[in-house]
Amino acid sequence: MEQTDSIIALNRDVEPFVIQASATRSEFFKSKFNDPFKPLTFVHLSDVHFVLEAWNRMVEYVNHYHEFIQFAIHTGDYCGNSQAVYSDCYGEGDPCVRPILNCVGNHDTIKTKFETERQPKETTHALLFNHTEDWNVTFLDCPHSMSYHKDFDDSNVRLIVLDLYYDLELQQKWLQELLDEAKEKGLCVITAMHQPTAEVRDTYGVTFHTPNDYETLCGAHAPIVFEAQIAKFIQSGGCHVCNLAGHLHHDRFGLTDAGVLNVCVPCATNWEKWCDGKRVKGTRTFDCFNVVSIDANLGHLKLVRIGDNVDHHLRVKRALCFDYKNRRVISNS
Repeated sequence: MEQTDSIIALNRDVEPFVIQASATRSEFFKSKFNDPFKPLTFVHLSDVHFVLEAWNRMVEYVNHYHEFIQFAIHTGDYCGNSQAVYSDCYGEGDPCVRPILNCVGNHDTIKTKFETERQPKETTHALLFNHTEDWNVTFLDCPHSMSYHKDFDDSNVRLIVLDLYYDLELQQKWLQELLDEAKEKGLCVITAMHQPTAEVRDTYGVTFHTPNDYETLCGAHAPIVFEAQIAKFIQSGGCHVCNLAGHLHHDRFGLTDAGVLNVCVPCATNWEKWCDGKRVKGTRTFDCFNVVSIDANLGHLKLVRIGDNVDHHLRVKRALCFDYKNRRVISNS
């Protein structure tokens, strides 16, 4: 099974889901119900861990479906197990016709696997943020900033990308200002960081959430850094769609105790130790990322799984549509 087929060929069955994820209801609703916004559709991947082949396959997918996909975002652990295991996927990989945004992960901040002391911010920044020319984002104003935001006015969405490892107090103040401004403008907010905002509790019973009890297994807990600001924003009437994350290498979908929706995508590599099944090279299970779409007209969050879409319980994770305004599952197939 060493020969891996094209990612396009392996995922042809979900092509209609990707196309329809980028759609809203008929244009005739625009005049009667004032549907002014275009759905924002993008790829979310995480924990590529310097595997250039996995990165290039994601790029191949984005390039093929660029008519429907506006950008990609990688939510951390761009390096291998440390900065010592590094590949410049932007520079060495295949060119992408859409921007690929990046985010800091815990493994991106340490020198080697055995030297776990966090490295200077400047060093981490140089590895992950050396190809930002086409991002068109606004960075937090500080040296070697790895936090930024971008407004998609046509979609009524503000994306805020946060750094869990440096400048935390500065970011908390900055985040609060961005959330306050988003509320004034009526923008729906997506946050993104390497880890979930807190532990996910209410999972709605969807297949895009692991059935396995990893908390008891490893005792790990999410760092609660930005949860309070986001929860306050929601409680005051702000529109927070979800927080995008990775880190855990398996699916998480649901609310924290404070009511923040988190969507964690499994790792983009075939290192399967924390995954909910095997990741076999030469098969569809090798790849794993989500196509995400936000429809602000209807308040819909849509996920389409590219690559590994069945867990060891044989539960299928193909597509999910969630009403983020009324907090209900519309479909899970």
